[in-house]
Formats: sequence, structure tokens, C-alpha cells
Amino acid sequence: MRRSSVVRSVAGAGTLAVVAAVLAPTTASAYTSPNDELAGRLLAVVQDAAFDEVVDFEYDTKKGPAPQVAHQPNVDVAVIELDDVGAPVAAANVLFSRDYPDGSVVALDKGLAPSGVDWRSWDLSRWDGDWTAPWPKGSRLVPGTAGGDAFMVPYPASTFKLLVAYHTLRLIEKGKIKPDRPYVYKQRNGKTCLGNTKEFTNTTTQMLEKMITYSSNTSTCALLQQLHGLNQMKKMNERFASLGLATLQVKGTDSGAGGTWNPGDISMTAIDTARLLVLVNGLDGVAWKTADGRKVIADRVLAPRYQEWLRGLLSKQGFNEVLSTPNWCGADYPVQGMPAKVPNRWIDPVDGTVTVHGIPYGFDVRPCNETAEVTFLHKTGLTENYGSDAGIVKALSGQDGRQYIVTAFTNLGYRYSDASQADSNGKPCFTSGVCYTEKFAILGRSIDDLMRRAG
Repeated sequence: MRRSSVVRSVAGAGTLAVVAAVLAPTTASAYTSPNDELAGRLLAVVQDAAFDEVVDFEYDTKKGPAPQVAHQPNVDVAVIELDDVGAPVAAANVLFSRDYPDGSVVALDKGLAPSGVDWRSWDLSRWDGDWTAPWPKGSRLVPGTAGGDAFMVPYPASTFKLLVAYHTLRLIEKGKIKPDRPYVYKQRNGKTCLGNTKEFTNTTTQMLEKMITYSSNTSTCALLQQLHGLNQMKKMNERFASLGLATLQVKGTDSGAGGTWNPGDISMTAIDTARLLVLVNGLDGVAWKTADGRKVIADRVLAPRYQEWLRGLLSKQGFNEVLSTPNWCGADYPVQGMPAKVPNRWIDPVDGTVTVHGIPYGFDVRPCNETAEVTFLHKTGLTENYGSDAGIVKALSGQDGRQYIVTAFTNLGYRYSDASQADSNGKPCFTSGVCYTEKFAILGRSIDDLMRRAG
């Protein structure tokens, strides 16, 4: 990707802006980085990852190698640096699209809320077709953002399950869901769960574990059906908006089976997801104030016990193949990403290989675990057209103590791969099992290097 020598700055309405104000930490920190410095450095590492160099397997490869993607993909990346007690000390959010192929930095206020962006719901026909077509009615995610630079938000794929888990735990905390009571899942009104007609009985605890650790779709459908039955879907979206996280939206799902997960109806931006993870990580006192002046206090939004529950689920993530790639430990391809540890749950004690819910990776991950520097509590997402990863990074004992949140949403699913795979006889996800471009791993490693604390 061509490196722009100029970072766009405030020049009037409609222009994405460099963050100029430093977020004042709520507690003392041994290491701080101004927002604008972090933003400039984050912009550079996303530029260097060169997502515009991926190849597109939508092309008929019988006619030759898959060609480079025709346009700059939509890429939304955010980082929030945390101090030793989980308080944000610096943050940055950068966006890339064909409207700004060299990237733009989003202006953040003292509460890390974005401004100057007209967030729009994803429309695949727009991406594959007429990029300049008039925006359809109802495509604006957040009212009142007209005049900002438009950015079409990539569908989050299974990363949206983080939102379902968060709200379900809130209802458990309030006593509206009994976590260990059996829930009987049956499709109703002719609806199915992404075509799956399976009926089963599980507890909410079991379904949460399956949904987060290996991204079970049927468990997600059941949890959504349960939320519909409690009339919670609209309330969930309203709750996120009341926290100042208005781009976190789960709409359009059906009550009959909890299915119908459509791009454009389900949306997440990198910065609002990162801010939600600040609350999941936990901190004392006020996390931020909303636009109407309401204080958001993590322990009042979700009690520490349930924050810990969700962190525990995220810590057992099986799909370590996006920003962190230790499931492919020692492979020439994909490259090694963030030096994160693989949870022991997935490791065969005999040969050290990882198998996640029947998906074998075939590489001994023990050498990577021995040299791991961080834990990564995260949730990934993948479909043909979308790829994402979002989580909390914490240095292991004996390392530099770095703590940060990183989130990345793109329209680069398994339809896309790398130039080195262009001659593959079909999508590499189905030939070699590598379903994400290694650009994610390059980015994950670079961001982790960026966030290291000074010795």
C-alpha cells in the first residue's frame, strides 16, 4: 500500500480528524501515549499491512491465478491502551476504504466516542457494484452524523456473538435468566437456524461457552431466541446506545429460530467494540460520560462477577488464527501474528496439535506457547465476505506489563487470500484450511510491537 505523507486533519465538517486531545487517565500510569501519537503510529502499521494487496477468489481461477482485489477494502481498526488497573490512557481508530485508501484517523472525544464519521450499514451490492450510488434510506447507523465522512461498516460476522453474550450476562445478573436451567430450543414459525433444524436442550451457561469458545451457531440461535422470548432484542440495542455505543446493533434476527443474521442489520464498529471491551475488562470509577452527560461506570453496567465470567469465556477462544496465529505455530504460511498463548483446552497432550470442535490444525503449538508473551481474550468472526477479531491483550508474567484492547473489522472473509496463494485450486480456506489473509497476522504482530511498554 502506498504510504501517505499526510494524515488528514480537521478542515471543516465532513472530514475525519486526527485526534488532538490527550485522554486524561483516571489513575496514575507508568506509561502513557498521547492519542494523536498513537493514532499516527496505528495508521502507519495498518498501511504497512497492505490489505489492498490481497487476491480475490470470486474470480474463476480456472482462467488463471486469482487477481489482486479491485479496490481498497473497508478496514476499521481501533486500539485502546490501558494502564495497570484497566483505565484507558490512549486510544486510536483508523478507517480505510476506497474513499480514503491511505487511511483516515477518527476524532475521539475524552470519553473515546468518535465524531466526524457518517457510519453506514454494510451493503454488499454496493461493494461489488456501484460504490457511488446514493445511500438508501435507513442506511445511517447513528442519527445526527450527517455531514461526516461516510464509512460503510463491515459486517462483524461471528464477532457479534460478543454482544449477545454481554446482554445475556446482564439478564443473568438481574435474575431474568437462570443460567443453569435447561433451555429447550425448537424452531418455530417455519424458521431455521442458518438452515440447521437441530433441536436440543442446553443450559444458558453451556450455550454461552459454546458460542464464545468455538463460535457455535446453534447455541447463538438459541440464545437469540431466548432474548426474543424475553422481549430483549430492542432493549439490548437501546442499552448499547444508552452507553454511548450506538453502532453496536443486532437487528433483523427472527424470533422463531434466532436466525436471519444479515449484513446491514447487524453492525459493530471497531471503536465502540473496543469501548465495550473496556467495560468487560473492568475498571474502578467512571469509564466515560455519554453525550448527554450520563456517567458510565463499568461495575454498574455489568457486575465484576459477570465481567470475569465473560473474560473467562474469551480467554478460551479456540480460533487463534487471525490477529494471533499460534494455531499455525511454526508454519511458513500464515506468518506468526501476535505472540499469544493457545489455551490448554484445545491442545493434544501427546503431539501438541490443536483441534477446535473437530477442526484440526496439525501444528505443534507447544513451542509457541513456551515463547508466548501475551494472553488474548478475544472473539473472531468469519464468513465468505467478512473477517474480524476483537479482544483484550495482557502481557504474561515476566513480560513488560502491556495491556490493551484491539479490534479489527474488514470485508475480507475467506473469499480473499494472499498473493502467494493466488494459484490455489479454489479458495485456500477449503484447500489448505487457512481462511484469513495473513495480513491480519502481520497487523496483529505490528500492533503488539507498537503497544510494548518502554523498558
